[in-house]
Amino acid sequence: MKKANRLITILMFAFLYIPMVVLIVASFNTGNDITKFEGFTFKQYAELFRDSGLLGLLGNSILIALLSTGISVAFGTLAAVGIHSLKPRMRRLVMSMTNIPMTNPDIVTGVSLSLLFVFVGTGLLGQRESLTFWTLLLAHVTFGLPYVILNVMPKLQQMNPALTDAAMDLGCTPVKAFFKVIIHEIMPGVIAGGIMAFTMSLDDFVISYFVTGSDFVTLPVEIYTYTKKPIPPKIYAMFTLLFGLIFVLMLTMNLLQLRSGRKKESKRPVSKAWVITRRCIAGVAAVCLVVGCGFLMFNGRQHETVLNVYNWGMNIADGTDETMDIIAEFEKKTGIKVNYSTYESNEVLYSKLKNGGISVDVIIPSDYMIDRMIAENMLLELDFANIPNFSYVDEQFKNPAYDPENKYSVPYTWGTVGILYNTKYVDEADVTGWELLWNEKYAGKILMIDNSRDAMGIAQYLLGYDVNTMDKEELQECADKLAEQRPLVQQYVMDQIYATMENEEAWIATYYAGDCMLMMEENEDLAFYLPENQGFNLFTDAMCIPYCCEEKDAAEMFIDFLCDPEISGANMDYICYASPISAAKEYMEDYLRESEVVYPSEEVLKRGTAYAYLSEEISRYVENLYQQATKLN
Repeated sequence: MKKANRLITILMFAFLYIPMVVLIVASFNTGNDITKFEGFTFKQYAELFRDSGLLGLLGNSILIALLSTGISVAFGTLAAVGIHSLKPRMRRLVMSMTNIPMTNPDIVTGVSLSLLFVFVGTGLLGQRESLTFWTLLLAHVTFGLPYVILNVMPKLQQMNPALTDAAMDLGCTPVKAFFKVIIHEIMPGVIAGGIMAFTMSLDDFVISYFVTGSDFVTLPVEIYTYTKKPIPPKIYAMFTLLFGLIFVLMLTMNLLQLRSGRKKESKRPVSKAWVITRRCIAGVAAVCLVVGCGFLMFNGRQHETVLNVYNWGMNIADGTDETMDIIAEFEKKTGIKVNYSTYESNEVLYSKLKNGGISVDVIIPSDYMIDRMIAENMLLELDFANIPNFSYVDEQFKNPAYDPENKYSVPYTWGTVGILYNTKYVDEADVTGWELLWNEKYAGKILMIDNSRDAMGIAQYLLGYDVNTMDKEELQECADKLAEQRPLVQQYVMDQIYATMENEEAWIATYYAGDCMLMMEENEDLAFYLPENQGFNLFTDAMCIPYCCEEKDAAEMFIDFLCDPEISGANMDYICYASPISAAKEYMEDYLRESEVVYPSEEVLKRGTAYAYLSEEISRYVENLYQQATKLN
């Protein structure tokens, strides 16, 4: 029995820590393939420390963790003392309420806090941007407090209550007794709670995702956008350093608890060395907080002009894969600091702007969403005198249906929505039209796009309806078709499609052509096609300035910069989409400008149609039908 227990323990720890070992080994690997160790190197760490963008994001995460931990420790310790003084029944009730944020699903906490901040910031205070650094800090304090209270309470219960009475009998005030007696008795719990709050804050993604504004982004939120490309090896180095930091903190917490237990057993007085050590820890924490606050203030004043750009994930060249770092080039040329954040769908972008959650200067929505935003007065007119490179845009992309007078937008990319499939598992005879997504032969290996407009559009193309129909009976039939497909679908995805298709966990998916091109580069067995004798979506993403913009001149400079043919060409090399600027092809890789996936023939493009803006009523109707057909069945 003992041998079996030991074996289970070994297997458990192996399961927990082997992934960490693989990550650490990969961070020192000369090659990029984690399955093959080609040699030992510190190159990844050198690249990491040269990447000011990643280090800045890491600094943001550490800063928010330090500040939220400091606040959580201060208020959590005082709250624990107050709770401890309550009567037992009331204490149990309050502790049950305190534990709710820890047991509550993160997504519920994130959404509820986001709604609260938007309601207070926009609804009550009338602010243009309700999600900022401060809301992120408050959110981290919210889920950090319970961990501090939970760790401090046992130490208060273990403490001899006569110590406090004795201190006050000897002349101490309650406050002085707290700092002279109580704090020393509960210090291990305070430190343990602080370490827990710090690690939870440093690691948090879900709650941060919902309360993050455009002015301050943490590392976990940014890493989420890396799903479109293989993770750069320097990220392994960063993860290794973070793992080492957390490991040291947890080791410190356990040593403190062990020492506290031994001290209680021996009842020996605290050594002078231990007192000095504790004071050093407190001093270092205080210095970190002061430096962090100073960094925040300095960073906020370092640049007079800060441009907030909101774009699709991994939709601009960032210097990886030996491409141009577009943001860095713009900052170098203009001296304007760019805060770059991302969204995963037009609907997410619309929701955040409409609710007043963020304030940004440049957005890049798709055609039908631009049409909707124009109708709802959510965009500012552009001053084309500040965008001279607009002259390079091809005539066919000027004065589009979604912006007929070309007042509000400048095209950024264009492309198609088609089907990606794995040639190893999918019979070529089945590769014809949208019917492949309903083929029962591939049940459980099909991915469907998690976007109401695109998913309903595919059903409309399949049934032969107008993709912009507002006939509710036709829309209901399309929803029924999606419900029919539901048992065959492995999952509904957006950027999660990359790992799933590249690793051959699924064989068939529908997605945007440029992104499919990226996946085909990673797995040579993947292929892409546009349905024969059926329509497909032909879309344009365009640069716009939202009504909440605070730096309009800088925003127009940024749009003009991206319209430079050389910049556009270098940008397309990374994101693998088609440029609306023909002159940009000269600066693109041959395989890209000659690809029929990126640049289909004129004959093929004739079958493509663009989405138009549906009325607000029909948009809600379509969204409800989609949710009922795909999520609730």
